[in-house]
Amino acid sequence: MRSLEVIAWAGLSIGAAVGGITIWLAYRKANSRRRQLPSADEWQHLGTLKIINFYPVKGGAPIRLDQVECSELGLQSSGLWERCLVAYDECGVVVFAGSYPRMLSVHPKIVSEKVLRLEAPNMPPIMVDLNELLREPYEVLEKRKNGNVKRLVECRAEHHEWLSRAVLQREHGLQLYVKLKPYAGEKLDIAPVLVMHERSVHDLNERLSGKTKPVDCQQFRGNIVVDSNASIPPYNEDNWLWLRIGADVESSVVMRYNADCLRCILINVNVENYTRNPDFEPLRMLKKYRLRQNPKEPSMGVYFDVYKCGILKIGEQVFVNYA
Repeated sequence: MRSLEVIAWAGLSIGAAVGGITIWLAYRKANSRRRQLPSADEWQHLGTLKIINFYPVKGGAPIRLDQVECSELGLQSSGLWERCLVAYDECGVVVFAGSYPRMLSVHPKIVSEKVLRLEAPNMPPIMVDLNELLREPYEVLEKRKNGNVKRLVECRAEHHEWLSRAVLQREHGLQLYVKLKPYAGEKLDIAPVLVMHERSVHDLNERLSGKTKPVDCQQFRGNIVVDSNASIPPYNEDNWLWLRIGADVESSVVMRYNADCLRCILINVNVENYTRNPDFEPLRMLKKYRLRQNPKEPSMGVYFDVYKCGILKIGEQVFVNYA
């Protein structure tokens, strides 16, 4: 009996020690993610900024830009901000392109300051003028979920009908809103900038070779795509702690790691014909080797917070500081 007690106490002690070490390692990793801006000699050249995608319509197609303002809330252009237009269905749920693939057929075009033209196949274009929609006084609808607040201003009836026809092929079912910018210091529902590493997408396509058509970087809906140096391996982004975009330190944009992007069925939707891949690719393939932080959702791409605002331009040099 005495020996059994000793064994039990030894097991508890080992368990406590392992638990303590695990907690300490987790704390150390989290704390390393919060350390201060790297000094000038701690940056390493990563590559160049290849693509800038601006998404003024949540779930819609991006606008490709040569340069864009990068603020603490993400990308901004011509008075418009990321996901400033958001749709809800009849159940009051945010319209998500994974559930409504034809949202990807909605192509926004910037017409002038705070004015968008929405286009979709077999549809006449429609104008969405935020100057008019946000003219005082306007009614604000608040939606709260998981500690986040969305302040919405309803668009016109013609906008609801146009979007319903474009996405659902019927007159009703969706409503379009302007999502107002959050107040200063307010919790965001998503980190401002999603960064994709093109070399990782190339590696994924090599793994998919012979199984399905290659996937485009666009299917991952990143805000910026980095074309890295030849010496940089795929999935190097797993260790990116800080990114600096721009050779000039004073005018460069600096971003800090927030979280890995965990992927869902959205990436199975073809961005050209708005149909789901019948073999559930590339999500199925990613689940075989990219379940880094979640047992069901693989990682692909990295979310960053904006530490130092500025202007992003295609072709600018990108520098990295590793975790």
